[in-house]
Amino acid sequence: MKLSPLRWPVFGLMVIVVIGYALDRGVYIGSTIDVSAREGPENLLYSKSCRYLHFDGVHDTIGVERHSRGEAESASCAPLEDSN
Repeated sequence: MKLSPLRWPVFGLMVIVVIGYALDRGVYIGSTIDVSAREGPENLLYSKSCRYLHFDGVHDTIGVERHSRGEAESASCAPLEDSN
């Protein structure tokens, strides 16, 4: 039994399944640091927004507000939770 002709279709199907799984979970595409002022200009709060690509578009998550930009930049981007 020769499996050579089935190699490329099986490989293509595996690639489609992996891409579909990744888009279902969310693919990290970047982050931004947002600044907000609370009770005066000297009390700035920073939060990190992470962006994920899904089948139905881009979803944003907003992290916890921090008092320094360095703390906000070092915060990790947690994966999105399933909305189902």
